[in-house]
Amino acid sequence: MTSRSRVRAAAVCLAAAGIALLVAPGALAAPLGDPTVNGGTQGREYIALGDSYSAGFGLVPFSEEPAAGCFQALANYPHRIADSLGLTLDDRTCSGAVTADIRDVEQVTGAGASAPVQSASLSATTEIVTLSIGGNDLQFSDIAASCIAASSLGPLVADQTTPNCRSKYVVSGGGVEVDTLKDRIDSLVAPALASTFALITEKAPNAEIVVVGYPAITPDPTNTPVGGCFSPAFTSAGYPENSFPFTDVDTAYLHETEVRLDAAIQTAAEAIGATFISTLEATAAHSACTTTDPYMNGITLEPGEGTPTTPGASLKLGALHPNEAGVAYLAEAVGAELQAIFEPGTPEATAPTPAASATATAQPTAPAPAAPAAPLVIVGVLVLLGAGIGTAIFVRRRSAAANRTHKHAPEA
Repeated sequence: MTSRSRVRAAAVCLAAAGIALLVAPGALAAPLGDPTVNGGTQGREYIALGDSYSAGFGLVPFSEEPAAGCFQALANYPHRIADSLGLTLDDRTCSGAVTADIRDVEQVTGAGASAPVQSASLSATTEIVTLSIGGNDLQFSDIAASCIAASSLGPLVADQTTPNCRSKYVVSGGGVEVDTLKDRIDSLVAPALASTFALITEKAPNAEIVVVGYPAITPDPTNTPVGGCFSPAFTSAGYPENSFPFTDVDTAYLHETEVRLDAAIQTAAEAIGATFISTLEATAAHSACTTTDPYMNGITLEPGEGTPTTPGASLKLGALHPNEAGVAYLAEAVGAELQAIFEPGTPEATAPTPAASATATAQPTAPAPAAPAAPLVIVGVLVLLGAGIGTAIFVRRRSAAANRTHKHAPEA
């Protein structure tokens, strides 16, 4: 494994400690942003690119930068990192962005505004780039909407004849199963990631490019409770907070899809000599499934427009996106990495394999009764998921400038 391309488990491993470190920066070897310790980060030009996972979709307050409808939180992780390290930030992140919006397309936001092409902000003077992208290329919003289920055993709310989402996306033909989501990742998302990363390195040849991986939305098998994760999005009493309305089959299937996407991002990053830092494994104990110490919001519906016979519902902002604890985790993980980049003497943190979660609360083993699907218009509502779910990646590419003195010493 070369010094130019190292996979880091980006917990740093902050599954618990990361949040404490952000609250009490003195717990670090030295405070972030101290130029005498961090190799002089003060004033360095930092460009943040990406989708809702970088924009901080769901956190409030949010600004109208770079355009109305981007839902860019004032306390997203790029802003927290810039404040900590004294960086000069140009935050171009926008919820709903796809790779084309970074490369050469002006994004039309959910508010109908036009966000500038994100890579137009890059130049030879750019010193730091962070990036998150790819999930919206996979159309994860549509996937999430199609997977909402009436019980842990199904059926799907949007299609009462389909027991689970896996049976919708995995098709059989000639005795062979074809996973259409994995095929979409391999044939569409991976090439888009490769061309986007290549363009960024071309436009910012002297930058340290850091791409941050997705936190886990769904748990891995080790962190899945014995009774499963399912909790309904709606009941006769109303709309529960942070529900996890996915069947047991789909909990596993969606995590497999996350793993496949994570691997595609890693491959694209390493192809350009970048370092991919995966957050997926490190946050598996803090997914939207767990009811204790989650880093990810579940799905919360709120009363919305409808008719007297068919009440409507709207989706609370931030569904299936990092909550305050999740954003704090990302900020600490990213900040520690940047500190290591700009302070060559700083040992690079190695994350141990996370233990099985003690916080994954077992749900009742009996399947929840199927709630009637007719009273709620859910699929259209969940389109707001598209404001986000883009890959959170963290890639670092070694600077091409030979006279830069802040690089890490090569690892053995």
